[in-house]
Amino acid sequence: MKTLLMGILNLIVLMFLLSCSTVGSYESQANKAYDQSKKAQGYDKKMLEKRAYIFFQRVLKAQPDRDKLSYKFKQRFLEITLNRANMVLEEGSYDMDAIHLFMEDLDSLLNKDSPADLKQRYTDFLCLMADSSLARYQVDQSLTWINKAMKVTDNPSVLQEKKKKIISDFTKQYFDQASAAFIEGKENKDPEMAVKAEYYVGLVMVYDSTFPGAAQLLSEIRKANVNTYSGYAKVVEGKLDKRVNKFDILLAIAKNAKSSMDVCMFNNSYNPQRLKAETFYLVDDHGQKYKALPSSKIDPEILDTQHETKNLKLVFPGVKGQIKKLVYENGEHYTEKCLY
Repeated sequence: MKTLLMGILNLIVLMFLLSCSTVGSYESQANKAYDQSKKAQGYDKKMLEKRAYIFFQRVLKAQPDRDKLSYKFKQRFLEITLNRANMVLEEGSYDMDAIHLFMEDLDSLLNKDSPADLKQRYTDFLCLMADSSLARYQVDQSLTWINKAMKVTDNPSVLQEKKKKIISDFTKQYFDQASAAFIEGKENKDPEMAVKAEYYVGLVMVYDSTFPGAAQLLSEIRKANVNTYSGYAKVVEGKLDKRVNKFDILLAIAKNAKSSMDVCMFNNSYNPQRLKAETFYLVDDHGQKYKALPSSKIDPEILDTQHETKNLKLVFPGVKGQIKKLVYENGEHYTEKCLY
């Protein structure tokens, strides 16, 4: 038994020594390629940086405990990784898988104690990612990169101004589009343009609810769209923002007598809806709810997916305040139609 234990102990020691030897060999080869890259140019420089990166990676895999890595190793690895990431961004595309792998490496080693120049280089890289996203109208993604950069940099105030400008430029652009679409819709009596205007001003409100004139414009558009489905997917090209396009059941009010309504409904959800009077209610400007009475006429009883009904005659108890919206709420399904 004693001989067996000694054998196991010797094996563990041998494995440890081999592991240290392997790590040292990888780091030596990485440093050699790194030093050579400093004297090279063009294609040779890129290939040497790639070689250095590969061996630095092998060190990381062989030594997962980041605290045992030397300061020199961390500094060189961060530098080479940033060089590789910038090269891919310049010669390829911001959404290439390699870039996100490089960023995982950077995030695993970069911290507040890292050299200031490397933190600034990573900040600049993230800003380039933000600009690339913005050029493709991916505003949320752009802001995500800016927020990430603000956590890296030693001077976040500059990026805060950049973030404000992105939001300001974006909201102004879509407020102008909303205003133009609403005017065109009124002039041409085109309800679809008013729906498009509602979507665009909704985007403005998502990013800046205090944008001058946005709340008033949205109110005017909603009044005009009371008897129209707000089906944004039909009138707006491209991927829709789910914070605005958030309802898969659409409502339109054909006739409004305050205590009664003729309502149209389109079911674009994933399952049929069992319609009952109690699933509809009004909300006034004070937040008071008024549930539809049993005397309401509902047809059909079950509204299948991708089907419409124009036969909802809802009756409500005496409404005291101004009606703000009509709501349909049935289990996990919720939708609303705002009247202003």
